[in-house]
Amino acid sequence: MAFFFTKIFRNLILIAVLFNAINFYLKWKSYTITAKDFKTSAAGAANDNALSAISKLTSDLRKSYKHKIPYDLHWVPLSAGGLQLRAQFLFAEVTSTWLCLLLAHTLSGDQVSTGVNTTCTVLTGQVARYSDAMSGVVKENFAKGQNFRHGQFESYIYDFAEGTHAVCYGRGFAPASAVWTTTGALANGDPLAMAKIVYVYGKAVFDNTFHFATEMFHHYKDKATKFEL
Repeated sequence: MAFFFTKIFRNLILIAVLFNAINFYLKWKSYTITAKDFKTSAAGAANDNALSAISKLTSDLRKSYKHKIPYDLHWVPLSAGGLQLRAQFLFAEVTSTWLCLLLAHTLSGDQVSTGVNTTCTVLTGQVARYSDAMSGVVKENFAKGQNFRHGQFESYIYDFAEGTHAVCYGRGFAPASAVWTTTGALANGDPLAMAKIVYVYGKAVFDNTFHFATEMFHHYKDKATKFEL
């Protein structure tokens, strides 16, 4: 019995060390876009027309990150914490994600820890949230063009007005969010929805990783060629 508890304790220590190592790496690694620049682009795109707002946002991002924003963007169902959403991955890699969310109807739900630190901007409509804490309920309202942040281990209850669109930028170990979205899909009896997310997200990660590897190959190839000359 003592050996059993010792093994569990050792595994917990290893998990804690691994978790802190990953967080340290994520804190100091360079990212494709800063949260400040993303919020600036998102706030500038916000208006009363959802189609226009999303089109302007993707157009502005493509000016600076043209090879990273796919032209064949798809909406996929996303269920999490009771929220029935539709999501569009503007950019995805293992450590960061740019995500556009569509809320077709008035709804509310609980969003808990997602494994990433997320900053969102309201493109159209309105978002309200309530702190999910024992210390007391605090309500926050976010109108078109305003930003809100959801921390890695934070929990809130969200209310979305009908027709609300929001765009979010998440940093962290993005695949950890699969637990959150998988349980939502299974609770709805719709495993196909999760399969669609895995395909779209996985394809985006592969495309961006391949593009990065290609850039690095040509970079070092050019350096080697200049050295030989």
